[in-house]
Amino acid sequence: MRQAEARTRVREQGRGGPLALRSAVGSEWIKLWSVRSTWWSVAASMFLMTVCAGIMGMDFANDVERGETKDGLTMAVGEPATGSVLLAQFAVVALAMAVITAEFATGSIRTTLTADPRRGRMLFAKTAVVVAVTTPLAALLALAGVGIGRFTLGSYAITSSGAVAGDIAAITAYLVLTAILTVGLGALLRSPVATLSVVLTVMLALPMLIATEAADILPGSAGMNLLDGDATAAAILAAWALTAQLAGWAALHRRDI
Repeated sequence: MRQAEARTRVREQGRGGPLALRSAVGSEWIKLWSVRSTWWSVAASMFLMTVCAGIMGMDFANDVERGETKDGLTMAVGEPATGSVLLAQFAVVALAMAVITAEFATGSIRTTLTADPRRGRMLFAKTAVVVAVTTPLAALLALAGVGIGRFTLGSYAITSSGAVAGDIAAITAYLVLTAILTVGLGALLRSPVATLSVVLTVMLALPMLIATEAADILPGSAGMNLLDGDATAAAILAAWALTAQLAGWAALHRRDI
């Protein structure tokens, strides 16, 4: 009986069954948390979010008290958080990027593909682990940003449970989709420098350089619209994340390691 079960497991691994997928995801999970860069990225994202949100909240409150503000006398408690996510995403992108580009840089990708020669499954496992980590991390960052914003804005804060929930959902969706896009680009470009450069260009630089309505279909502009409360922009950013994943999958299958 045990021999039959063992043979079944081997067949499932070879054919890409659920046991093989679970093993691949488990392996990627262990690898992710076994390096210090993951912990540094998590800590850096929290630091960037809280510090930036705190500065934005305090600056607004001080401007109101000095009569120097031109944006009204109140601010939504989620605004410092949504503004700070553009800086905090640097650490989240670094975490997602390192999951795949670090192995190409060191050559350890050969060992990974020897253990699991199915390249599509390998990419899926890496992406699944990144999503599993960035989803609660993004939600925690959003909560921290909103909390810091509420504290620093003081009596100048506008609190609405519906608006706060929307801001938290938008920040979480933005960071998770950006992480998925980053993993896909990492598989496509393989280089840490190239991946970081392209991600930051499409997510930050292009929205600033292209100020037309047509730019709304770009990933960076869609992300900013999502943070501004446009829920439909999430579909555009998700489409770009899926496109990056498919491009990474195609590159993995087409190129030799």
